[in-house]
Amino acid sequence: MANADITGHRTGGGLRRALASVATHPAVYSIGSPSPDHDSGVTSVDVTFDVSLPSEWKRSGHSPSGVLSREIVRFDFPAGFPLEAPSPSLRPDFDRNLPHMQPWLAEGRPVPCIHEGDLAELILRDGLAGLVNQTAVWLERAALGTLIDPDQGWEPVLRNSYPDHVIVDADGLQGLVTREGGYKFLRLDYLRTAVSGQVHFVHGQVSPATADVTPAGVFSVFAEGPVHPSLQFSVGKSVALVVWPGKQPSGAPIIADTYLPETVTSVAGLKERAQIYGCRTSLTNALHWMGQCFRTHPPEGPFCLVVVLLARRPYNVIGTQSPIELCPYVLDIVSPDLYTNGDKTPVRPAGHRHALSRSLLAQLSGIDPSRERLRWTLIGAGSLGSKLALHLARAGNGPAVVVDKSAMTPHNAARHAIIPTTGDMHILWMAAKATLLCDSLRGLDHIANPVPSDATSILTSPSSTRGICPKGSWAIVNATASLAVREALASSREVPTRVIETSLFSSGQVGVITVEGPDRNPSTNDLMAECYALLAEDSTLSGIVLATKMGFVLRVLDRVAVH
Repeated sequence: MANADITGHRTGGGLRRALASVATHPAVYSIGSPSPDHDSGVTSVDVTFDVSLPSEWKRSGHSPSGVLSREIVRFDFPAGFPLEAPSPSLRPDFDRNLPHMQPWLAEGRPVPCIHEGDLAELILRDGLAGLVNQTAVWLERAALGTLIDPDQGWEPVLRNSYPDHVIVDADGLQGLVTREGGYKFLRLDYLRTAVSGQVHFVHGQVSPATADVTPAGVFSVFAEGPVHPSLQFSVGKSVALVVWPGKQPSGAPIIADTYLPETVTSVAGLKERAQIYGCRTSLTNALHWMGQCFRTHPPEGPFCLVVVLLARRPYNVIGTQSPIELCPYVLDIVSPDLYTNGDKTPVRPAGHRHALSRSLLAQLSGIDPSRERLRWTLIGAGSLGSKLALHLARAGNGPAVVVDKSAMTPHNAARHAIIPTTGDMHILWMAAKATLLCDSLRGLDHIANPVPSDATSILTSPSSTRGICPKGSWAIVNATASLAVREALASSREVPTRVIETSLFSSGQVGVITVEGPDRNPSTNDLMAECYALLAEDSTLSGIVLATKMGFVLRVLDRVAVH
């Protein structure tokens, strides 16, 4: 159905026209009568799909995975349709042990994940037919057992709907896995939010540092207290227990190759899931050791404990370079008994949020995170240089060294990439530009060495030049707009790499980037001289740039003519 058929129709007539078009879809066998709920404004419609099954399965009426040759899918149309998308749900006894299945139920009915993205965007782009197409494809793949595509990767258990979140460096945890199996206690900081005195959610961050879970050290590991008496927030420190599978008696690694939805609700269920992932022994040993350590701890708690089960999949998890899937959980523990209700103690599955890292930033920027990061030096941490540094750092490859002699002043805020602090203490923002920029880069998991000195003076000294641009550096980027710095770079014989010149003219109307050739030939001065010569030949550009640069350009052209 075309977009125009549904856009703007929130009336019953609009819905009827939309359903009439659904009835013509080749995968649809029949449509039931709309069933409105006047209290919620939701209208439910049962759509029967004719699932394409191989002939031998069609004779039995179902696939080995339990998908029927004719499946009824309920679509709940909200009052805001089509700006709000209908929600699909399957028959109550549909097998939930399938990939691409949402972790929640709709009135006891499993909910398939039929599209990677917002369903409202899908129907506004492709019409309601797009939603029907995706549902038909999902049912067919569920029947054939191809919801997971090995070429795409292993579909991780959906955890994006859980209110509890854990921030953790996936690469770091995946690197802990050995063939022998084991566990490790890591430090955890967390924020607990309560509503009307009831626990609402926990937001935790796992540190790569090891936690001292010993009878003597455990006293200093756990703590929790309110942020403020008037707020229903508390902050705490605790432990993240990470466990991973080992190997089978044959020596082959234990691989969890069966997809299961998240159903853990208790310590007993957590142990059962660890058994499936091949790490129950590690989990049991770790929890037993914690219990022994807690026996000497005075009555206190509850504290948040995060448990991360690492499951080894048959191939790499989607979006990663590793077959290890992270499955985090949250539960409360107390001392000296550890659990409040034994194996019946509640456990909540938690969502995983990636810790900010250079690898993550590179991946999200479309760059292979395993690719070698180039080392480069930035000269000039002003309005242009700060933007270059921060944008490249957001792609996982900021500068290794930042050189700038100037200090920040309040007026720099008009164009600088760094945002000043609030309040009246702007004096705290008036440190060296190189230092402040490097401080900002740390927030992007990037360590750069600030050099708050005059670049021209540095470039006249061989030892100082090697200090800001060591051997193996990819480039020096000059973002100063300083003629003296450019001349110093061009004349220095100690610069071991090529120079990239970046300049903005006439309040940013024209930008120029030059890159020196092999062995720095042509040099940055040669390239800028050619740039000005080209500008002089273009009447439009010369009118913008040369009006303010004419005196300098004439001198440059004179030099070019002489040589």
